[in-house]
Amino acid sequence: MLICFSVTATYAAEPLSEPTQNDFSIREENDAIGGDDANYTNGTSVALTQKGKGLLGWVWDLAGNTEGERFATYELTQLIFTPSDIRLSDPDPTDHPYAGLLYLGFTTHLQRENSLHSLKLITGVAGPISLADDAQSFVHRVWGFSNPKGWAYQIKNEPVVNLVYEYRYKYALTPRDAAVGIELIPMGGAFLGNYLIQAETDAQCRIGYHLPDDFGTTVLRGIGYLPPPQENKMHHAWGIYAFAGGGANLIVRNLVLDGNTFADSRSVDKRLFLPTAEFGASLWTRRFQTTFSFVMWGKEFYGQQTRENYGSVLLSCFF
Repeated sequence: MLICFSVTATYAAEPLSEPTQNDFSIREENDAIGGDDANYTNGTSVALTQKGKGLLGWVWDLAGNTEGERFATYELTQLIFTPSDIRLSDPDPTDHPYAGLLYLGFTTHLQRENSLHSLKLITGVAGPISLADDAQSFVHRVWGFSNPKGWAYQIKNEPVVNLVYEYRYKYALTPRDAAVGIELIPMGGAFLGNYLIQAETDAQCRIGYHLPDDFGTTVLRGIGYLPPPQENKMHHAWGIYAFAGGGANLIVRNLVLDGNTFADSRSVDKRLFLPTAEFGASLWTRRFQTTFSFVMWGKEFYGQQTRENYGSVLLSCFF
């Protein structure tokens, strides 16, 4: 179950400002907080979200969706995956393969009062050219961790092209102007491309004081980023909330588990069904938001020793 607590700094009441137009965010996900160094071990990302059509906003016109506000997100993301024992020069072939991804993400969001459509195009690379080996080795040297020795067996270089679609709907379970609000946010989505082919579903329920006008949270291996909170209808500059939920993925293909599409590489026997959950903490004001979360994923492949646990930190500046 997903439980996330949002704690905010207190600001004196001030006149209501214009709705947020832009959002610059930095996100770091790492499994060190889970006490492990295996499977999905690190994700690093920076992103800019702007109000407007952006590069892909025309797709909503093509689909006949012309009502609502549009936002565009541009992100640069690196994901790193390793087996459970990084001390082995020749990794266990039945364990998670070494793998890295480096990609640009271009997302268009169509936001209405209670619904959010998001479509994302991922273009990048997998394999040594992703620089995952260099990134992990550098961090481990700086912090004095064991040096990973099996990167020679990582998946080979391959271009990555993927589409991601997600739909969210927000149900207000209390009056909109209530000081303490409760909202339910179910979502569904799909990935299609040579990185991931999967369907996913999730639901978040949040309760709090001065709920922000947004659509909850996400992770890098989801849609990645959501539009920033919009005009606070209760004329408040801060708030505090908690949310809880969970979901599941149905996975047809995963490049970092199934191996390269057009070349031989290390691979494992993946599971088709993957349960997910998350809990954490978030601090937001009109200009800043800091979100801490702890993510739990079920076992992704047969023979996996433990489920995946990792922590996530998201820092956002609204302007």
